[in-house]
This record gives sequence, C-alpha cells and structure tokens, in this order.
Amino acid sequence: MMHRKRKGRQRIQMARSEKASTLLVTFSKCCCGLFTNANEISILCGVEIAIIVFSRGKKVFSFGDPSVEMIVDSFLTKNHAWISVVEQVRCL
Repeated sequence: MMHRKRKGRQRIQMARSEKASTLLVTFSKCCCGLFTNANEISILCGVEIAIIVFSRGKKVFSFGDPSVEMIVDSFLTKNHAWISVVEQVRCL
C-alpha cells in the first residue's frame, strides 16, 4: 500500500481577494473565529473583553463579555486608567 504525501493545512498568503463572494465568506469566517477566540480568552483569563467590527456593508457585529455596553461605558468613564495601561504596553 502506497502512502500518499499530504500537504496538510497550508498557510494562505495574505492578499486581498477581488471577488465579492470570496470577501463575504472570508469576513464571515474570520469574524466568527475572532469572536470565538475572544470568548475563550474571557473564560480562560477571567477578563472583560469587547470587540466591535464594522463590515464593508456598514453592518455592526459585536461581542462582549459581560456586555459591550458595560465595557465601553467603563472605558469611557475610566479612560485615564486605560491610557496609563496603553502607555505601559507601548514601553515594552
């Protein structure tokens, strides 16, 4: 019995597609994966997380744990604390 050589999962080159249908499918898959990863991070690390994505069609997709509204409100009211965190990360 001959063993087939398989390429396995290949890395795709990062290039923008010109086909509208391909863009739509790619956006859908990436958005779903992004929200899945955000959910995993919030569960595993016990952090609050919010993601807001605007599609080319001007639709808004969001994920938040506990909720996008709570996290955005917290960010806007305690903005001074977030700025210091961002500055610390930039220094790394």
